[in-house]
Amino acid sequence: MAVIRKGTFSVADGGVAQNLVLGFIPSYFKMTNYTQTYNSGGSYPAEPQVLMSEWYNDLANGSAYNWTSGADGVMSFGLIVSNGFTPYATPDASLFPSSNLAITGISKAAQAVITAANSFTSNDYGVTTVTFSNVVGMTQINTLRGVVQSATSGSFVVNINTTGFSSYVSGGIANIITGIPALQGGQLSSGNAPGFPPAQTNTSQILNAPIYNAGTIGLTMGTSLMVNTSDLWEYVAYLDADFTSA
Repeated sequence: MAVIRKGTFSVADGGVAQNLVLGFIPSYFKMTNYTQTYNSGGSYPAEPQVLMSEWYNDLANGSAYNWTSGADGVMSFGLIVSNGFTPYATPDASLFPSSNLAITGISKAAQAVITAANSFTSNDYGVTTVTFSNVVGMTQINTLRGVVQSATSGSFVVNINTTGFSSYVSGGIANIITGIPALQGGQLSSGNAPGFPPAQTNTSQILNAPIYNAGTIGLTMGTSLMVNTSDLWEYVAYLDADFTSA
């Protein structure tokens, strides 16, 4: 029995290694360069191109078996031992990003401006709620909650009137306690967090909880394979297992 996954992906940036999120490290992986294989109605590429590549999990990291074709139409086959396929998984230290934002400033305004590095986007406006704690000086804001109204990467606005509060002195945490509903069924793609459909790219405010599991696992495809920007590849990945995929 086995788990089988089929799909397509495009080369994001030619000459740069690229991760493919599979949800497992495959026992066997094969991919075909659809763009180059069917280039110009079936004509051969203008220069040698990798048309098909495969990898077994007993090969060394960075290896790949490649089928390469050139302008003369001659197909060659060989093993490369660097810049091919390498298993990858999110490092343990990066699995659970915190939802706590360190505050360095709070304005006195009808809608307070909170100075803190964040990843809020327009998807959060009017939706994502934060609470405040450990603020020195403007202690009146501690334990209050506000909804994000707007944001830049270095600050965000909440609907808390701080005009009558004491002046901010130092410290404080803004804890994201609710946010965009954690949507199920979305697929992973570059820049997207688990559970998000591809159209939404916010990668930190996705849960109604302090932390979330941001782990991914799959294969890194090296520079010998990711050659031409926007080339479309079709792939199939197999995992030997004592159960079958749905």
